[in-house]
Amino acid sequence: MVLEEKNLEMLNDSQRKQVLMQRWLHQHKDFQIDLAITPFGEILEGFIVQQGVWNPTIVSARHHAAYLFYHNGLYYGKKVIDIGSGTGLMGIVMAKYGAKKVIMSDISKRAVSNSQENIKHFKLDTIASAVEGDLFAGIEEKADCITFMQPYFAGNPPEWDTISASMLANPELIRRFLQNAPNYLKPDGVIVMPSFSLAGALNDPVVIGKEYWYNITTTFITDSTTGLQQGEIAMHELRIKK
Repeated sequence: MVLEEKNLEMLNDSQRKQVLMQRWLHQHKDFQIDLAITPFGEILEGFIVQQGVWNPTIVSARHHAAYLFYHNGLYYGKKVIDIGSGTGLMGIVMAKYGAKKVIMSDISKRAVSNSQENIKHFKLDTIASAVEGDLFAGIEEKADCITFMQPYFAGNPPEWDTISASMLANPELIRRFLQNAPNYLKPDGVIVMPSFSLAGALNDPVVIGKEYWYNITTTFITDSTTGLQQGEIAMHELRIKK
């Protein structure tokens, strides 16, 4: 399957080049890897990445996972919903480091299978589960913390192309997420989302979140110089205005 002009029409030349490079380098077979969460020995041994699922080990997800490890007060002893779980990395980190309950959700059958396999591999079945659904579909609980590592780039991925859908989304998706999230978030809860400078404003939670009901705090910024996504990576915490 080839990305066509209609898939990339919202992007500038630099963004298109980035998306095409990322898609090419995510064409992998099933594999396992000892994934370092921090430089100080916190490792997910034998972490599973299935074919057709976004490989978090070579992109900014490593920053997201480290952020959640170091900020476990956001979810320690609490209930979490992880939207767009992919391999399950964020949910696994939160389940291992203090969450009381983690519900992972992804629209991709492959991603849900991958999340479930990692839940089983890390023996987190009593804490974590994974469901298939579009955003919050099939979830009937409210959480203290919601995470969504949304696709950075604005576009229209081909149907069933799960790799492209991990990095491309119509801006309608993040708007729908931000509109619906308050129905699944406890009054004092927090939403955690990232941004990537190269991707621009259309899927940036800081830009879009201001149009809805949120107070937004940027709590982490780094200039990533390694991996596929080089540039400013930031993490943001969104809370419902009172």
